[in-house]
Amino acid sequence: MPPLIELIHIRREFDGGRIVALDDLSLEIERGNSLSIIGPSGSGKSTLLNLMCGLDRPSHGVVRFDGNDVRTRAGWAHIRARRVGIVFQSFCLISTLNARENVEVAMMGQIAGSANRRKRAMDLLERMGLANRIGLRPAELSGGERQRVAIARALANGPDVLVADEPTGSLDQKSSRAIMAILAELQQTIELTLVLVTHDQSVAACCRRQIELIDGRIVGDAIRQPGYKMPAREVTAPARLP
Repeated sequence: MPPLIELIHIRREFDGGRIVALDDLSLEIERGNSLSIIGPSGSGKSTLLNLMCGLDRPSHGVVRFDGNDVRTRAGWAHIRARRVGIVFQSFCLISTLNARENVEVAMMGQIAGSANRRKRAMDLLERMGLANRIGLRPAELSGGERQRVAIARALANGPDVLVADEPTGSLDQKSSRAIMAILAELQQTIELTLVLVTHDQSVAACCRRQIELIDGRIVGDAIRQPGYKMPAREVTAPARLP
């Protein structure tokens, strides 16, 4: 069985080649694994994350998803809609929609029937501990609550992989621990593949595998023992997730 995501001799250039964000980078991500990407600002972390889910394309090299070369925007859009959940540091919620509607909108065109979409959105938000916040808009939610809505939205279509760019970067310590507890629960119950970029070493250490980027190259690659599970970091996670 091929890796879920494979990057082969990737190079990503900007400004006509004067800026090299990633340089001859190769990486395989297995199903059900948890991977953290660390490195200083400008090391290529977010660029790598964007390439993994087709939000950007390499200047050279190949990105494969589930063994298939994906080279078109339409191909990646199809994969993201069904198989990739994305959590952004800035949440990227729609300000005019409430929490439930923000989750429902991700299912448009993927899950038939407004009643089915509503039920799944409410179930996801309830399992995120937001049962009493479903009708509130993003401005009425705390940072941690907005991030939980963003995670629920990313899970709406039952993805194979969840990618997160600094999922705790804008949160206080308590909210950060709660978010990592949710991600740990995902790992332990549905064996979701998880890839996250973080500057927080304690967050990175929760993942089974950790790579370090410097100047667009992998300079460190540490793997914990087989069977390793993400710790919940002393926070009670929500009920089992779908």
